[in-house]
Amino acid sequence: MNHFRNRLLKTGRLLFRFLIILITIATVLMIGLAIIGQLVRDRTVELALLMYIPLLPLGLWAVFWDGLQVGRSLPRFRFSLTLIGLVVTIWGAVSMMGWGGADIHSESGTDVTVLHWNVYWGGKGKDGWQSISADIERMLPDIAVLSEPPIKSRLEPFLKKMGWSTIQYQARRKNTLAVCSSWPLQLEGYVRINNADAMTVIVTVRGQALRLLAVDGGRNMSKRLVIRSKGVLPRWRTPMLTKIAQTLVAYEEQGQPIDLIAGDFNAISLSLGFDAFAQAGGGFHLASKFSLDWRGTWKAYLPLYDLDHVWVHKRFQGLRAELFTNLKSDHRGQLVRFVLP
Repeated sequence: MNHFRNRLLKTGRLLFRFLIILITIATVLMIGLAIIGQLVRDRTVELALLMYIPLLPLGLWAVFWDGLQVGRSLPRFRFSLTLIGLVVTIWGAVSMMGWGGADIHSESGTDVTVLHWNVYWGGKGKDGWQSISADIERMLPDIAVLSEPPIKSRLEPFLKKMGWSTIQYQARRKNTLAVCSSWPLQLEGYVRINNADAMTVIVTVRGQALRLLAVDGGRNMSKRLVIRSKGVLPRWRTPMLTKIAQTLVAYEEQGQPIDLIAGDFNAISLSLGFDAFAQAGGGFHLASKFSLDWRGTWKAYLPLYDLDHVWVHKRFQGLRAELFTNLKSDHRGQLVRFVLP
C-alpha cells in the first residue's frame, strides 16, 4: 500500500513538474511571438494576429510566474524570465503611453475641441445614454464624432438640448457615424473605403472651414482566413488604411485638404497602414500620443488596444488630448484640442 502511494506521489510530482515546464515554454513562446508581431507588424494576415498579442499583461505574467518559481523558470541564470518579463512590460507600457503636447499660448477663441467616442449605440443599461450624454455635455466639444450613436429618437432630444445639429452616415434606424456640432455642418460626400463607412463633413468653426473625414472600420475577420470566431479576431487592415491614405493625397491634390480624421478604425495604431498618415495629405499627428494617458480605447474596463483614433493635420499647433472612461460604453473616448492658425 505504501509502495503504491509513493509511486502515486512520485507520478503526481512528475506531472506537476511537467505542467510547470509546459507553462514556462508557453510563456516564452508567447513572448517570442509577441515580439515578432511588434517588430514585423501586419505585413500579412497571419502576422497581424501576432501584433495583437498585448505585451504589458504578458510581461507582468512572466514576472509573476518566475516569482512563483523563485527565479528558476529558465536554466542557468536565476530570474532570467523575470528580467525578460520586465523588459516586455516596460516596452508594452511605453508604447501605449502618450507623452503630452506642448502648451502653446493661444488667443482667446482660437482653440478647437474635438471629441471622438464610440458610444455603443447609446450605452449599456437603461441609464447608459443618460450617463454618456452627461459626459459629452460636461466636455462641451466644438465637434463631436460619435461612432455607433444611439437611434434617432434618443439622439435628437440631446442634440436639441445642446443646440447642436448633426450629419449621420445614412438615414436609417442605426447609423455607424454621427458628426455633431453647434457650428455649421455640411455633408460634402461619402467616401468609398475598403471595409469601412466614411464621409467628409465641412464644419465651419469660428469662421474657418475644417474638413473632417469620419471613418468607421468594419469588425469582421478577413475572408482570407476562414475561422469561426470571425467577430473576435482582427481583420487585416492594410487595404482599408491604404485607401484612406490615398484619399488624403487625392483631396490635397484637388486643393481640398482634409484637416481631421476621426473614428473607430478597429485597427491598432501599430498597423503598417497608419505609417503613411505621417506624410499623406500634408501629414497628420496621432492625437492620443499628445496625451498623458494610457492610449488604449477597447475594451473600456481593460483597454489593451487603441482602436479609436483622431488624426490632426500638422499645420495645427498646440495639439493636446485626454482619454476618458465611462463603463456604460465598451470604448474609451478622447477629447482633442488644437489651435487654429
